[in-house]
Amino acid sequence: MALSMIESIFSQASITPQEEIDKICHGVLENLYAPDKSNECMNQLRQLYFILQASHTEPCLPRNMISTLVNMVSSMDHDKTKECLLCEQILSELLPRNPDDLGSDFYPSTSHQKGTSSANCLLLYLMQGNRNCCLVDVIPHAVRWMSSGKEDYNVQRQAFSFLVSLQVLHNKLVTEETMKTVNTTASNWLMNASLYQLPNPYTINPFKKDQTPVVNEVDGTPSRNFFTVLNIGQYYTNDQFLNIYCFSMLYKWLYHARFNSEEVSDNVSKSAQVFNSLVDKSIDYCFRILDQCERKSKVPSDTELQNCCLLEVVNILDMICKIEPGKVAGVFQEIRRLYNKLMQELDKPRLLVPILQFFLNHGKTPHLHGKFYGNTPLLPNKGKSVEHDPQEAYTLFFHKLLTQWYLDPAFSFDTITFIKDNLDTLCHNTSILSTYFPNILKMLAWNPRSYLADFEDILPALMSPSTAIEVFHMLLDLPCVTVALEITERCKKSEIQTLSSETEPTNSLSAFQSALYRPMFNFFTRVEGGHGDTINRLSLFHNILADMNQHPRVLVCSQIVPVLLWVWFDVILEDASSEFLSHLIPVLLERTAMLYNIPGYQADVRKVLAEYVVHLLKKYPGILLDQASEIRDFLNSPRNISDREEFFANLVWCVGELCSVRHDERCTAETITRFFDTLEVLTYELSGMASAKEEISNSSKIICMLISAVSKLASKCQDLIPRSILLLTKVAKQQQASYLDTETKDALVGRAQELINLLKLPNFANVVLNPSDEIETGRWHRDNTSLPITLRGIQHILS
Repeated sequence: MALSMIESIFSQASITPQEEIDKICHGVLENLYAPDKSNECMNQLRQLYFILQASHTEPCLPRNMISTLVNMVSSMDHDKTKECLLCEQILSELLPRNPDDLGSDFYPSTSHQKGTSSANCLLLYLMQGNRNCCLVDVIPHAVRWMSSGKEDYNVQRQAFSFLVSLQVLHNKLVTEETMKTVNTTASNWLMNASLYQLPNPYTINPFKKDQTPVVNEVDGTPSRNFFTVLNIGQYYTNDQFLNIYCFSMLYKWLYHARFNSEEVSDNVSKSAQVFNSLVDKSIDYCFRILDQCERKSKVPSDTELQNCCLLEVVNILDMICKIEPGKVAGVFQEIRRLYNKLMQELDKPRLLVPILQFFLNHGKTPHLHGKFYGNTPLLPNKGKSVEHDPQEAYTLFFHKLLTQWYLDPAFSFDTITFIKDNLDTLCHNTSILSTYFPNILKMLAWNPRSYLADFEDILPALMSPSTAIEVFHMLLDLPCVTVALEITERCKKSEIQTLSSETEPTNSLSAFQSALYRPMFNFFTRVEGGHGDTINRLSLFHNILADMNQHPRVLVCSQIVPVLLWVWFDVILEDASSEFLSHLIPVLLERTAMLYNIPGYQADVRKVLAEYVVHLLKKYPGILLDQASEIRDFLNSPRNISDREEFFANLVWCVGELCSVRHDERCTAETITRFFDTLEVLTYELSGMASAKEEISNSSKIICMLISAVSKLASKCQDLIPRSILLLTKVAKQQQASYLDTETKDALVGRAQELINLLKLPNFANVVLNPSDEIETGRWHRDNTSLPITLRGIQHILS
């Protein structure tokens, strides 16, 4: 109801007539400077802003209205702060636009050259872009406002923010001279802020001597070093505010200025000189914060501030080491010391993610081969690095830390982002992803709705020739992983009593308490891969988890599995060898029956498996011979058809289509005969069941596939043609007397009769039932020996 009302209001606002907009603008112009009409003016401004947001086309505002908005933003009157901010939002909806509409007061090149009122419009200049050389004209003013030291704190802050944004959005407009000026000013802000607090501006005590106290450290002691963001004071001076603001913008400036400098300067040394004044000061500032973070905070809330500063410091130092490779050795020692301290406590997991990134960027690691994911080695790091193998850090992070904190949403997000950002490096240079994929997949199992798109990219990197089958099993059982994690977390919150193995559990929670089933839960929540493909009595475990198959998280997890299976099979088809695929076929035959019973889940997964078994066998038809006994055993049992009709039918088609000497020289008459024997018995059995009204699900489709496959095999081994004709004749007679509907019955009988007629002409049957691969090209429709021309000739002779 509420959503429909909102949509109705938006739709009404989007079709507001121009007359109404003109009326609102006229009211704003009348009431803006009337002291007793402040509330009415605010309502009109809000209404105008809402119309601009809802409208699909830009409404036409009078020029005097736009110039008034510009004047309000420029002046930023303290008595009308709300009105000024709302005017700024309205202008942001209108920009960019024709310079003539904005008026001459909008541009600093024609007004406000000596004052600083244009600083309030810096955000609008960025939105306007470089139309009419707007940004080119304002850059010198912004640099002067920031670096002169004579301007108001807010003007300096706005100028710095503008120049950082300019570096991000229009870095080609930022000259090297501008960058040097900003670097010098930022260095002064970082290192030269006052250590003394601002006196209380709200009280004046004439009997108290002027004693301005220094700012404190987080532990409450007076500061004896230079000021940083972690110094605590009751009231801050403007230069202290600039210090804090500069630190908050430092990473963004360094990040984008680094690339701009590389474009401006052709050689690395000249680029380094641009940053020299700021880099050294930034390192000193960051090291000072690292020292401050070792102090125990007096106020508990300051601990969170320390953690935030540590995150920012590590990111800044990482960026500095990319800019100045010569700084790596000195910075690395401090990062290593911080890492050792954090690993002892393990209570700040998010802080370890940027540290791990630092180790990855600036430590040397060996190159590994044999991955499914990617075939090209990574280029060596051009910058300097230290002789440090981060394997220990990777192991502690992905083993110990991830096991403890995978449920934390922020930590999971940071970890997955780290993996995605460094996917190639982690895949090619380490074995972390293929070793700890069970731990990594826990984050997906717990947050299936959030990370599906991420894991579509990550999944190929988790696969290696030795673990791909295990990854496949874990994907199929991912809903079971979700159940195991859910039950484990429930039991952590309450005391549980272990049940003896003789007590039969009645639900998943009691199964977790059972000594018989606990190892199964432990297997699905394991940390490392390589401990086995799956577990014994998997079907029994699925049954005991039946009470959790409607859990919301489990249902969502079951919906993402087919998507990931598509990704898994695509990687396998592209990179895996025939030997690997040969080992995969028995796994597919087994797992089509062993799937967790969730509504719709089994059907969706079996549909994917049925499609890809055809792709696998078409790519390597020799697998039919390598796994002939496994496939025949699967086809021997009609029970395998239940709930798996599509997979069973596709496998039958593959046998009839691909079991040929044309696809594999090892395919002898004896091999064809064995497959024929299997399909012949199965056809008799299913046809008899259908005629006796003991029809299993979709048996008519299976029977049709079977008689086609049998005929194809017989056409390749002509000794089997008499048996095939006899089989087809009996099937036709049985189906004529069956209880199937007339349409289905006629289709089966007609198909059987067509095949009989073909097999009576053995040479012709082989051409029709086993055409060359060239049938997919246009040659067969043009050549004199093509199938269509042959058919027309045969028809003419017979008639």
